[in-house]
Amino acid sequence: MQVLLCVGEDADPLARAIATAWREAAPSCDVTTVVLPEAAPAGEAPAGVFVPLAALGLASVAVPEDGPLAGQAAASDLVVVHVPALDGTTLREGRVAAAVAAAAPHAVPVVVLAGRNEVSRREWSGAGVSGVHETGADVVAATGRVARTWAPSWA
Repeated sequence: MQVLLCVGEDADPLARAIATAWREAAPSCDVTTVVLPEAAPAGEAPAGVFVPLAALGLASVAVPEDGPLAGQAAASDLVVVHVPALDGTTLREGRVAAAVAAAAPHAVPVVVLAGRNEVSRREWSGAGVSGVHETGADVVAATGRVARTWAPSWA
């Protein structure tokens, strides 16, 4: 199983610890770490929401696939994003939005590891996130549980 771990610019030692904890909990996973900026570049569109195309009489919708994560997300089975706190702003801008935008065209689930979660399930699922796990202060300790949930040993 290919896992893409998206972390912030200042999280190098933490990223290694999260990746190691994920590999220990789910040894069948190959974890690739990518560093993303905290805020989205100016002019970047926010993540979309589910639209029932057939009900609207549409055949298809053009999806931009030239983002920096498009190739990495396409080659992954799961995208995991770590943020210290998930709120309305971090959900719609920055790493979470970038990960969702890259993963959505390829139907790759996006999971958020958040130290603190301040958004409802309706908000994060509407933004294209498949799961949110509140980790508290020790994200590394919580990573094993999340890894076993999303990458069970039989996968």
